[in-house]
Amino acid sequence: MSRDVKDEYGIVHQTDSILSGEAWSKGPLILSWAAIQHDMQSGQQGHNVIIHEIAHKLDMLNGWADGVPPLHLDMKGPQWTEALRSAYHHLQQRIEHHHRVCINPYAASNPAEFFAVISEYFFAAPTILETQFPDVYKQFQLYYQQDPLKRQLVDGNA
Repeated sequence: MSRDVKDEYGIVHQTDSILSGEAWSKGPLILSWAAIQHDMQSGQQGHNVIIHEIAHKLDMLNGWADGVPPLHLDMKGPQWTEALRSAYHHLQQRIEHHHRVCINPYAASNPAEFFAVISEYFFAAPTILETQFPDVYKQFQLYYQQDPLKRQLVDGNA
């Protein structure tokens, strides 16, 4: 895919990039079939392009992707904001100081990517998310109205 990118001097360059998915604010959700197949075959914990791009679409329901989707009426905005802000900054600091992280470092790019990547972990590697960021896991339980850890235990015992 070819796109225009503005550098730090304001000069626009045309670049080519290979994307696994893309969510447009008032448009489609685009997914690479090759990326979907790779996710299904690789078993890479916490990675799922479908979940990632759907999270972006949810985030954009109230405007631009900023990591704060419209919350349910029974959710507390300040609790959501504090849990995600704290975890985001913690991840950024660990990466800046070259510490090992269990979450994909791409999550530290910006709050919108943090929300999308963490959504992947919530569904595809809930143990990692709950261990690393328990307050975020609790907020995601409220937001997505489910508990993947509980489902994982039930499926594991089946």
